[in-house]
Order: sequence, then structure tokens, then C-alpha cells
Amino acid sequence: MANFGDLQFGDIPEPLKFVRPFKMTKLSNGIRVCTEKSTGGTAHVGVYVGSGSRNENLASTGTSYLLNQMLPRGTNNRSKGEISDEIAGLGANYTAHADREFNSYGMSVLKSDIGRAVSVLGDMVCNPSLNPAEVEAAKNDVSAHHEDNHNRYQETLLENAHFNSFREHMLGQPIKGDRDMTATLTADYLRDFHSANYIGDNVVVVGTGNIDHEAFVEQVEQHFESLPKTSSVPVENTEKPIYVPAILFLRDDEMVNSNVGVFYDAPGVKHEDYYSFLLMKHMFGNYRIDENAGHINDVHKQYNTMHALLGNLPDVTRADSHYFAYSDAGLFGNYFFGNEVFTRQMNYCGVCMPTIYGHFVNDVEVIRGRNHLFNSLLTTETKKSVNKEIGQNILQLGRRLPRSEIATRAAHIDNYHIKQMANIWFYDAEPSFTNWGPIEQVSQVASYKYFKINTLATVTNAHHSLFN
Repeated sequence: MANFGDLQFGDIPEPLKFVRPFKMTKLSNGIRVCTEKSTGGTAHVGVYVGSGSRNENLASTGTSYLLNQMLPRGTNNRSKGEISDEIAGLGANYTAHADREFNSYGMSVLKSDIGRAVSVLGDMVCNPSLNPAEVEAAKNDVSAHHEDNHNRYQETLLENAHFNSFREHMLGQPIKGDRDMTATLTADYLRDFHSANYIGDNVVVVGTGNIDHEAFVEQVEQHFESLPKTSSVPVENTEKPIYVPAILFLRDDEMVNSNVGVFYDAPGVKHEDYYSFLLMKHMFGNYRIDENAGHINDVHKQYNTMHALLGNLPDVTRADSHYFAYSDAGLFGNYFFGNEVFTRQMNYCGVCMPTIYGHFVNDVEVIRGRNHLFNSLLTTETKKSVNKEIGQNILQLGRRLPRSEIATRAAHIDNYHIKQMANIWFYDAEPSFTNWGPIEQVSQVASYKYFKINTLATVTNAHHSLFN
């Protein structure tokens, strides 16, 4: 099922036409309970809260991330040790994730232990003790996470790219918050954030795997009943973020390689162009020098134009396409990692391909990207990944977005449509450029116009300022 080249326009692979049975029930306190049943001896239970770093302010930045770290550290009914022992006793895999517009908590367990997993997660989400001593300990852990940022090249670059693009809005602030401000956070900040955002109307509980919907609903109703439906505290930062094109240079001459991010304003998840951008992300794809470079395949004979372009830069080792689709805004672009000698060329690659797509898109590129998207949908199979997908769907769209719908929409997008989208969003546009590392050759320029000119038709000229 790796090659779908024979499919007619508008057709999708046969396996993608089938979806698992999905059910959703809304409880009296507003919590939406969802299940998607599949076979097997395990299940994944996930709790998704529709709030994140976006809902903070500059004084409380980092609260959402710190609260995410605090929930397993004790409740009004269970101590930190009891929670840890109970999770270990279940043989469960506990995970938590903090993001800009949501927080999640989940456990993978045997199907016979679903009720106990719901009990633990419900207690954590509804009744956190937020002990001041534990808050101080958690702040030390978060400080260590900040300390490790310099080793997380792509993650740190993407955080800075968000700030560079949405610097006037909390959507652009780091998910972990500011290290100096974290030190000032107290248990009261966490309680205020919890009472304002951890409410029934803002929570989705999802069960995937070998799970009975009715029994699952009863378990959630029992263990999440104390969560209020609404809050009298208004939600912060609901206004649409304004995209700001800019350049941001973080020069560190002690680093060996440069990190480059070139990002454009993009549609949110509810926008009509969302599916076109999702397809374009798979058209640009990911690049690894050990997998895609000339010694494996002649770069001039590859259907992925981005790979062909990067293959001529021998010390650019990695590139990843990213599409961050939020509720009312988006960010689309590429991350590059390579030797400092090629810093300018990596910036060029970030604007070259989107601009060229505004002139011409090969049919083969669209088919290849579409097939890559089909493969991605088919390989989203683990109970945990499906669970996360459902949780985000319900929070962002209020409904389950089945993979058959995504595939069908993508199957009806052709090269003319992609060209039109690229022309609207990328050609003569104003991207944000974020560079980090030994970037002397670009930081000395410090002129946005020097970079912005690359989004014009002159980008098709190989003798351009950023490429040579």
C-alpha cells in the first residue's frame, strides 16, 4: 500500500474509506466523552483541556506548563507517592503534554484497568492539591528544562519563530514561559489558572482501544463530576493574533551549526485553505542528508524539488516542513539545520520553494505529496496517537475529523489549486526569518528588505543575493 500512483483524481486508497466506530456523549457539567473502539488488549485514556500558554499573560507566563507538571504531584485524595505507586501498579504509561492552546494528560493501560485510569486522571485534573513545597520543587524541574533549551535545537528555534511571528500576542510566548518569570509563580497563580480554565465546557475525555462507550461514560461521570461546567473568570487572549513579519537573529559563535526557520502567515484549522496547507506540508516533506542526498539518489532526478535544492548544499543535514494550525491563526514554513557556511542558502531555500510554487507546480509533486499524506493517515494507528487526534479535533472543531474526510479533500486538490494557494499566501509575501547559531554572515546585514526581496520572481535567478 505504499504506492497509490494509479489512483484516479479524487479517489482515495480503499483502507482509508473505512473508519472505526466513534461515539460522543456530553455530560451535564459540559465534559465531552468520546470513544473510538478497536480490537486488542489495551486502551488509552486521554484528558484534553482547551487552554494553554495562549491563555496566560506576561505576569503569569509559564503557569500552564507548570500546572501541567504539578498534577501528578498530589491531589486532595492521593499523595504524590500514591499516584506514582498506582500508575506503576497498573503497569501504565503516563504522559502529559503542554501546548499553546491545550494541555493533555493520558495513560495507556490494559483494558481491564480503564476504570482505575479514569479514577487517577479524574482526581489529578479535578482535585490537585498544589502544595507550595511541591510547586517550588516543580519550578526547579522547569528551570532545568529551560537550561536544556540550548540542546533542543529545533524545539528552541520553533519557539523563537513563534515569538518572531506573533510577538504582540501571548500565542508567540514560549510554552514553558520565561525562566525568570517562572521563579515568581506561586501556588495561587496555579489555582487561579486551574479554576478559570479547567472547567467542564473546556474538557474532553477520550478513550481509544478495546473500550465500551457506555461503561466509559459512567466512569468519567463518576470521577469528573466535581468539575464545574463554567467559570466566571473571562478567558484571556481570545482576540486573533496579528502576524508580524520580522527578522530575529540569535548569534552564538560557539555553536558549530546554524538553525534557520523561515515561516509565513497561514490559515487556522477552521479556514477553507487548511487542507491545501496540510497537503503542501507533505509536498515539502522532511529532508535528511543520510537518506535523501546524492550518494543515495541523484538530487537532480528527485521529484521532491526541496530535496533537489538541498542536495546541492553538502553540509545542510536536515530540513523539516511545519504547519502550526491554531484556532484562528497559523504558521507555515521550514526548519533547516546545517553548517554555518550555508546559513544564507538555508534562508534562501525557505523562500525559494514557496515562491516557485506560486509560479509553477508539477503534477508529480502534488501526487507524491498526496501519497505521502495517505501513508501518514494509514500509519496513524497507535491508540495514543488516535486518542490525541480525537482530543484535538473535538477541542478545535467540535467534531471528529475522520481520516477518510482528510484523504477525500486532499484527493480533490490538484496542482492548479496549489499554485493558486501559493500565489496568494507566499508570492511577494512577508515571511519571518529566525536564525540561531554562528550566523555572522547574515546578522551583519540586518535588513529585512535584503531577505524579503527573495519572495519575488527574482528568486528563480540562481545568482541571487541569499544564494551566492
